[in-house]
Amino acid sequence: MSTLRVFPSPFTLHPPPSPKRILVVGPSNVGDAVLMSPVVARVHAAYPSAHVTLLVGERARAVFANDPRIRQVWCMEEWSGLAGRLRLVWAVWQLRPDTLIDLRQTVLPLLWKPWRLIRALWPLPRAVTHMRERHLWRLARQAPRLGPAATGINGQGVWISSDDHASVERLLTRWGVDHAKPLVVICPGARSHIKRWSAEGFAQVADQLISEQQVEVVLTGEPEEIPIIQEVLGAMQHRTHNAAGSTTLQQLAALMQRANLVLTNDSASLHLACAVHTPVLALFGPTDPRKYGPTGPQDRTLQRKLFCVPCERALCRFNHECMRFLTPDEVYEAARQLLAGASASRSAAIQELHP
Repeated sequence: MSTLRVFPSPFTLHPPPSPKRILVVGPSNVGDAVLMSPVVARVHAAYPSAHVTLLVGERARAVFANDPRIRQVWCMEEWSGLAGRLRLVWAVWQLRPDTLIDLRQTVLPLLWKPWRLIRALWPLPRAVTHMRERHLWRLARQAPRLGPAATGINGQGVWISSDDHASVERLLTRWGVDHAKPLVVICPGARSHIKRWSAEGFAQVADQLISEQQVEVVLTGEPEEIPIIQEVLGAMQHRTHNAAGSTTLQQLAALMQRANLVLTNDSASLHLACAVHTPVLALFGPTDPRKYGPTGPQDRTLQRKLFCVPCERALCRFNHECMRFLTPDEVYEAARQLLAGASASRSAAIQELHP
């Protein structure tokens, strides 16, 4: 009796194999690295066993410190100059990534697989304005299976370990924080001085929140922002807590995750608070909230409506009116509403305050 043998059709489409080595080229600063962290989450959720390498700036490296989803982090500064770039090309060749996701629009795709360069350099649609969505759009362009349309691929953007949570718990215990009271984290710093609201304004709002809303306030920032924190503390009348320079970025994320509200300038702290889904009150001046503003349903942005806003310049041509004209009363009222949940129905609304 003959046996019928069935041969696969030569036209059968087989799904591409899962990548084993993935290289992600990311930004240089902390804020943009936090904004691209959803890319890391999607890559890991889709390919949990893949060897993921990040190529980012030195400052951005802190965002992914001790992240178990990433096998290694390369710093762009280590490959500076012509000789450094040649060594980088050699390192990429040795890595032999199956997938290269370039969020920075470098020439690496040209050196790796030239036919992929078109995908990496394809211009962004005008409708994609926010930096977080831009990173996800580029991911979708270069790795369609991981793009915004992918279902069931989410995950935690910034990695927070159990040790990070334990460290924050010990810090709150040492401070004697009353857990029955709402917790407000205030971040008065920013790398650019024209993005900073006044220290006196932050101090007045913090005092009013403590006296009228019975909240616990924690001031925080990077080590280089300690003088700004000290200026706010010097202008305050009530007792508060100072975490500036005493937490890692992951511990700060864990602290923000416990908070009821984060009050911040346009800074990396803003994006970190959004990453852990804590309500944010963001104070904007020269920059565009459509590109860098908070993204949560309960978040709120205050920005003056002036003819020069947003200018997106490094130096103010006038007298910094966009930040100076924000009053403590307006900021306090917005914070009070957020704490009370009155603005929960607003979706990242930008309130334009007329002078």
